[in-house]
Order: sequence, then C-alpha cells, then structure tokens
Amino acid sequence: MYFIPRNNKLYNYIAHANLRRCYIATLFFLTIFGAMVFYGIYSPLCSHITLLKAERTLLQKKVDDIAQMEKSNKELTPLIESHKKNITDHAVAIDKRDEHCYKRMMFIMDTIAQEGLTLSSYGSCKERDKSWHIKDSAHFDVVGSLEKLLLFLDKIKNARQMITISHVTLTRVADNSFQMSFDVGLVTVKK
Repeated sequence: MYFIPRNNKLYNYIAHANLRRCYIATLFFLTIFGAMVFYGIYSPLCSHITLLKAERTLLQKKVDDIAQMEKSNKELTPLIESHKKNITDHAVAIDKRDEHCYKRMMFIMDTIAQEGLTLSSYGSCKERDKSWHIKDSAHFDVVGSLEKLLLFLDKIKNARQMITISHVTLTRVADNSFQMSFDVGLVTVKK
C-alpha cells in the first residue's frame, strides 16, 4: 500500500492534466533549468576560462622575459669580470698615487718632446677627490706645426692610459706654427 495525497493541488493538477499540458510543463521546467545552467554556470565559467588564459599568456611572457634576462646576464658576466680586472689593473694604491701621477706627466712630457713640440708653459697639478677615483689636472701650452699637434693628440688617444684632454684651443702664431692650449686630466682609480 502507498500514500496518495488526494488533497494536494499540485498532485491533482498533474494527475488530472492532459498529456499535452504535461509535456508543455516539462518543456517549461527544462527551459528554466537550461537558462539557469547557462547563465549561472556556463557564462561565468567561460569568462573565468578567458581570464585564466589571459593570465597564463601574461605569465608565459614574463617567464620568457626572465629567460632572456638570464641569457643576457650569462653573456654580460664575463664582460663584467673582464672590466673588473681592467679596473683593478688601473687601480693604484693611495700611497703610490704621487709616483703614478709623476709617471703619466712624464709620459705626456716625453710625447711632447718626441713629436718635436715646444712646451711654452705648464700649470701645476690640481687634485679632485671623488668616491672611487682621484683626478689630477694640469694645463699645457705647446707650440708646433698643425701636423705635429695632431700626431701628439693621436698618440695620447692611443696610449691606453687614463688620460683626458679637454679645453683645447689652437691659435696661429706664425705661418706654419700654432700654439695649442689644453688641460690634461689624469684619472687614478682608488683601490
């Protein structure tokens, strides 16, 4: 024996409705259920999938950038080490700085003499102390032909020493004679 609720309105409607109404009601409920699934589950799921794909693409780009930076770092590491070695080769202890400055000034004086230039005047060294280097400055006035002056500048440029030449002025003294005034900076890297 089973229980049949005879006084329930929903039961009476379903039990006494014709077959076409039952199919229409079932189709209505299935449509409502499908709309709830589509708008409640499928649409948010699609938007989350799209969002996660965009995040994945962004993260993949970051991974590629990091890999490229690591590759660049591996290529730059030997260069940095060689430049550190180059700097330590040029670094001079503070107590030997005067001797180092003297040798480079003598190099400049010898180069002036080798090129056949005449030294008109020479100004003393002035020291500027920075955190990692010391720069000594001197002023020179030399006289000679234009070719000899250019050869002098070329020799200083190719000397592979930490010498800077600035404030260069050329003045014609005679037909083939020029006076060149310039400041020499001697950079000494601190140890």
